[in-house]
Amino acid sequence: MTTPHVLIVGTGAAGAAAARRLATEREVRVTLVGDTEVTPYTRMLIKGIAFGSTPPELIALPLPEVDRLADSVTRIDPVDREAHLASGARLGYDALVIATGSRPRLLPDTLPGAQTAMEHGRVSPLHSLPDALRIRARLAWLGRPARVAIYGGGIIAAETASTLHDAGHTVLLIARSTVPGAAAFGAPVAERLVAAHQSRVHTYFGHTVSRVDAADPGVVVTLDDDRPLIADLLLLALGTLPAAPAPWAGGVDVDEHLRTGLPRHYAAGGVALHHDEALGAWRIDHWEDAVAQGTHAARVALHDLDLGDDPGPYLPRSPFLALVYGHAITGVGATVGATSLLETGDEFVVRHERGDSVIGVTGIDAVGTVAQWGPRLHAGTVTCDIAQAPLLGGGGG
Repeated sequence: MTTPHVLIVGTGAAGAAAARRLATEREVRVTLVGDTEVTPYTRMLIKGIAFGSTPPELIALPLPEVDRLADSVTRIDPVDREAHLASGARLGYDALVIATGSRPRLLPDTLPGAQTAMEHGRVSPLHSLPDALRIRARLAWLGRPARVAIYGGGIIAAETASTLHDAGHTVLLIARSTVPGAAAFGAPVAERLVAAHQSRVHTYFGHTVSRVDAADPGVVVTLDDDRPLIADLLLLALGTLPAAPAPWAGGVDVDEHLRTGLPRHYAAGGVALHHDEALGAWRIDHWEDAVAQGTHAARVALHDLDLGDDPGPYLPRSPFLALVYGHAITGVGATVGATSLLETGDEFVVRHERGDSVIGVTGIDAVGTVAQWGPRLHAGTVTCDIAQAPLLGGGGG
């Protein structure tokens, strides 16, 4: 009997987790393909590179002992089950896990001045290790506290604003929403964050950027009301887009088991566009959830190869943590399409419900209380009060 070959495309959180799970199985052969000349790293730690003294080698991502190929996948042929590589080689497989992650959402090409400002290093996302190294070099070159504009209002924007403020830099925070972060944290938590931002940094909420001009030595950011903001650097924190290989475009649709609809083809992490009965359409792009998705996709693949039990549907239960102005903003699960309810009690905890289920919980300085909800999410109506609930273990996918 031929040993089945599982190909994993992508060496980030989801790909490494899938490979780690499959590496424990002697009945399969595993190949992990990552981009040429790119050392896998933990993306959640790149802020330490950009704004601190963390050496790049310290964020290298350990990979399991499987066959690893440093090449770029240019196209997948799902009919013949072949991956076409940049080197010209072709790699066959019996099962495929697509874990190619995401790319940062940038300014539109049609925005006046955007391309020139990017080319001059005045505008940058904070998504990759090269981004972090460029930002570090830019701040070091200034030799003084910087004036940094941030465009975005989610987790990355909030943490970056806090980090720069605490380091003595001047921060100008721009967001399209009047309550930025509501989609990620729920409105009650986001409203508290708005007040925290407004008391510490310069805020321009409810505005968009209409023009960006590289200047000497910085950048002029013009808002939609024609106000010019002068900064040394504009950081983009506008979220991410799936980075899917051809023939997929705009992400890979998956069902509640992370199957793509093609036999033995799966997707996990930031590239996966989820469609299931419980949550509808959703996508989560953060490290812990990508790890859980990658592990789950590997388990589903083993089941479909008749080498393991059915793990059931994937539902998000992974935690996240953001440190903002000395406060721990924590969450577990999802907030998509949910009704957010502020709990009564001594801690600031918000429950996110969809139908008769709690699908996520967020809070401020309530790490333990939020974390205990992981295993209990997506389980139907919950009648007990959060403060009274027994402490349970960690979540999982």
